[in-house]
Amino acid sequence: MLRRFASSLVVIAALVAACGGSGADTSNPAAACNSFASAFCNKAQSCGAPGASGSCATELQNAMGCAQVTCPVGTRFDSGAASDCIDAVNKLSCTDAANELGNGALPAACNTVCR
Repeated sequence: MLRRFASSLVVIAALVAACGGSGADTSNPAAACNSFASAFCNKAQSCGAPGASGSCATELQNAMGCAQVTCPVGTRFDSGAASDCIDAVNKLSCTDAANELGNGALPAACNTVCR
């Protein structure tokens, strides 16, 4: 299940430049990407996803290229939307997380991180 989450997340991160949230650093796209990876892995671990280890967030940050992530040309990063996105990820039930995140869908709040 974690591999399915991770595969979907890499594609999604490239499109939305990641998300951040409560207590998370969402000051810029790279920081928000790091925060999103942490929230994603925390959700996977709390839901008992196989393979969700302590190194999950670091592995996802590297896979997504968080250090270089930016919003697409012609859009701007919205830190508040990034926070809302992470809040929505944190509020997902384990079933919804598996069904949505596992199938490449992010909560609607994540769609306005770059606009």
